[in-house]
Parts: sequence; structure tokens; C-alpha cells
Amino acid sequence: MPSYSSPKRTVKFLNFEEYLCKVVNIQKAVPFALGISAVLILAGFYYATHDERYLFWQTVETVKFYLKDNNTGSIFVGTLFAQTNGELKRIILIGWVNITELDFGGALVGIPHGWRLISAETNYRDRNLTNISDWMDILVTEDPTSSVRYRIFVGPAGHGIPIQHPCGGGTGSVFVELVPEEDSSSLTLRLGVGSSFKVLEDGRKLLVLATTSKNVTIEFSEQQK
Repeated sequence: MPSYSSPKRTVKFLNFEEYLCKVVNIQKAVPFALGISAVLILAGFYYATHDERYLFWQTVETVKFYLKDNNTGSIFVGTLFAQTNGELKRIILIGWVNITELDFGGALVGIPHGWRLISAETNYRDRNLTNISDWMDILVTEDPTSSVRYRIFVGPAGHGIPIQHPCGGGTGSVFVELVPEEDSSSLTLRLGVGSSFKVLEDGRKLLVLATTSKNVTIEFSEQQK
């Protein structure tokens, strides 16, 4: 089994929970269009508030993603940005999650070997557990046999999976910045959301995370490869 540790996160993301609470009724299913609108707003604020050195980054490709877990109703929606700055490359993920009260897992971002995590943040908040502020957990392994290097959990699984303390569901934005450790023409992320319980032979319940997942690939343009 690969061993994992938690790296220190370096950059604080923008605080949008107050805005999202006003426009999202987290007691109901959230329409796809609302999720897309929230992501576009987050992207606009992100580019508008960074200092001048980021103005040299050029977006050469974008890929949208949308996942909805039928078991819990949780949603993970967002956009990947492939950017270049001369010979430098990076991938930005800007997303939004709506986690229902039925979901004890939340969202997952799986990052492969060969890429380095620069920053990852969320402003996700739970309706019931209002005293908890950090709902993100990052596990990292250097074991080459592992399919991913980083696992980023957002939501209940991002706070130790508090099964004994029922979650009330919640919403929040997600920001991830990645750079290749060597020249790379593309990146494939494993994205997931949702959870379920598997009953073992001895009667114990095993929590299964990211029950709805898919690989999402983004490529740099031909002239940048």
C-alpha cells in the first residue's frame, strides 16, 4: 500500500462563501447553469485580483467538466485552464461543489506523478458543522506504483470523514494550481464526487468515496508542446 502524507498549502483562495450562500439554496438540487455561472464568476475574480506578473500567463486551452452523483445528488463542476508564460506551463482548476447531506465523502481531485501541486484551497462550509473552517485534505505519495501522486478531498472527507457527526451539506469553490516537473503536453486528472456505504461480512460499514468519477484531460496547444 502506498504511504501518504499531507503537504502544506501555500496560497489562500478568495472568500466567496457569503456570495454563494445568497445565490444557492443548498437544500435543493442545484441546476447545472448555476454551477457554471459560479465558476465563471470565480474565474473572473481570480484573474482580476492577481498581480501584474500573472498577466503574462496566456490561456491556450480550456476544458469544462461536470459530475453529478446519482446516489447522493452531489455536484462537482468547473473548468481546467492550460496556460503558458514563455517556456513555463501550468494548469489551473477552478471549480464549485454542492455536497448534499447524504454525502459523507464530497469531491476528489486526483493528480498524477510528474506534476507538482503549487496551491489548493476551498471555501467550502457545512450547514451543520459551522465550527469547522477547514474542509480540504491533501494526501501525497511518491510511490511510483500508485496511480496518482496527490489526492485532494473537499467536503466531509476533507475533514476526517465525520461519520459520527451528520453533515448538513454545503457549497464552496475549489482552486488548484499545478506545474509539470518536466516538459509535458497534457494532463489527465481523476475527478470524482459522491459516496456510498458497503456492508462487510462482519456487518461493519465501509465508506466508498468518489462513487461518480471520470478522467478529464487537457492539452497545451500544438505550438506550445
